[in-house]
Amino acid sequence: MTPDEEPEGRGGGVLAGLLAPLRLPERAMEALESLAGAARELTPMRSELTRVRKQTEPLADLMPAIERLVKQTKPLADVSRTLEQVREQTEPLGELLPKLNEVKDQLTERLDSLQEIIVSLEGNESHLNVSVGKLAEEVTAMHKTLGGLQGDVERITDRLPDPEEKRGPLEAARDVLTGGN
Repeated sequence: MTPDEEPEGRGGGVLAGLLAPLRLPERAMEALESLAGAARELTPMRSELTRVRKQTEPLADLMPAIERLVKQTKPLADVSRTLEQVREQTEPLGELLPKLNEVKDQLTERLDSLQEIIVSLEGNESHLNVSVGKLAEEVTAMHKTLGGLQGDVERITDRLPDPEEKRGPLEAARDVLTGGN
């Protein structure tokens, strides 16, 4: 049986074990693609945050001006009602910005931790590649040793007496040297 052949009833055997680390980059690529997708989703969120900030910045300056204007043009009850309506409308925007910033910070942390994991996986992959190279060298040395042993066994078995013959080559040589039968 050659080293490439698998014995029946076994999975991938040594070959499958040796090839298992090579599937690691495939998992790393999937993680990178996931990160790229998450990064693409951040761009619209940043644009939306910028747009909301630009829209809400003038509101802080606008409120006092509206209060003065309303006091001059309407009775106090109308001004109060209008100011309350404006506050009610702008209140959710004030709560939304901190929450959006918090989500952005959380996504940034996750991206950073995923980057650390990817760097770690790349280090593991490099270590595995070195280990597989050493293992391949050891397997090659074992094959050479086994080939030598096989040759030795064949040479020794050639020198053994033939079971059908009563005398083997060693016995015949001994008889010739000793002058015996």
